[in-house]
Amino acid sequence: MSAPVNSGYVQTNDPTKPRSDAAVPFRDIIPSPSHPRIAGIADHTALSWCESRRQIEAPAWLINRLDAKNLEKPYKGFTSDGKVREGLYNYAEDEGAPTEEAIARTNDLLKILSDEQKDQVHCGEVADDAFRLWSNPELYMNPGGLRLDECSSQVQTAIHAILKASSSPEGYEKILGCCLTNDFLGHLVNGKKVLNEHSFNFRLFGVPSTSTPWGYTFFGHHLCLAVVFLGKRMVIGPTFMGAEPDRIDEGPHAGLRLFRAEEMESLKLMQSLPKELQDKATLSKGMDGKSLAADRWNPFDERHLGGARQDNRIVPYEGCPVSEFPSDKQDMIINLFKAFNEYYPAAVLEHRLALFKKHLNETYFAWIGEFGDEDPYYYRIHSPVAFMELDFHCGIFLTNTTPARCHIHTINRLPNRGDYGKALLEQEGLRS
Repeated sequence: MSAPVNSGYVQTNDPTKPRSDAAVPFRDIIPSPSHPRIAGIADHTALSWCESRRQIEAPAWLINRLDAKNLEKPYKGFTSDGKVREGLYNYAEDEGAPTEEAIARTNDLLKILSDEQKDQVHCGEVADDAFRLWSNPELYMNPGGLRLDECSSQVQTAIHAILKASSSPEGYEKILGCCLTNDFLGHLVNGKKVLNEHSFNFRLFGVPSTSTPWGYTFFGHHLCLAVVFLGKRMVIGPTFMGAEPDRIDEGPHAGLRLFRAEEMESLKLMQSLPKELQDKATLSKGMDGKSLAADRWNPFDERHLGGARQDNRIVPYEGCPVSEFPSDKQDMIINLFKAFNEYYPAAVLEHRLALFKKHLNETYFAWIGEFGDEDPYYYRIHSPVAFMELDFHCGIFLTNTTPARCHIHTINRLPNRGDYGKALLEQEGLRS
């Protein structure tokens, strides 16, 4: 079934050209309660909302694509040419991962769960296909694990303690920010039973241990994490982080704004490149389905190529080689890598950064769209060991029908079987 041409929620008076500067007035594009994007959402749970979306052709297409039955099997890995490059990651014996703290916090969770909840939260081993079963819409089509908004506040706090123990302080603040912004969206559209701070699933894989692999997934609307531990090493990836809108402007969290560095530093980089490098980086000035090839755009991923159910995707290198950048612009690429990966604890991030720098001469920077101060755009940083995307989107809940800077998606993948800790497991002879 071919991809639909729009999200299925458009009506004739939806704005097509909202302001898209860094301070976009998202309140101008909040839907009315009767708009098809949100009509009836106040009366729905996450499960019933998903079922109601199955009755609309476009979201039904997305739900089917994300259904567990359509998970790519066997897992091959995200590559540039269909061939996995072996031996790229070469994890050190001790990379400073906070494994003991993560184990302690996970055991704290297990102590307070009922026997039924323990059965629910354990979803297999990290090498299992089920570990790859994540998705980023609010559509709840694959129940499993613990759904936080169905749990007690004690369980919710314990799960967040695991997230905090696995992340840098800045990274956890970003993770929590995604949760709080999702709650703010629920407030804006009167849909708090579908969109809230805890409308996420936590699934545990393996048994927390300092000697055998284990991990967890945490995913829901605009936030997806796959985390693997093995000894003093850890892998976080793939990840999805996003926001609609990109900021909170009222209440106790007023002033929270996500992805500022990823957004503004990339724009500064593109604007400061010599024109010949700008031209070389630009894949397309147009951002819509008419400007891009059919396999490079759909109304839900838009320009993203590394989202859910893309584990085996082949994405060739495109754009401008970073090796052609002046040294100060190469430094800006490195700083963007740090921004995308700031959820790693500091010691682990140093290892990830060193590996990225090692392959900087094989790294490409690609851009779609214009790059004026108020323009929406897409960009990608792609190397043998990194694949980072930022994209500004049309509204799913907000009513803009062209990309605007108030709806942001970011994706971070580890090509050549780095995703899901596969390369780490294989280095230890645990190939799955």
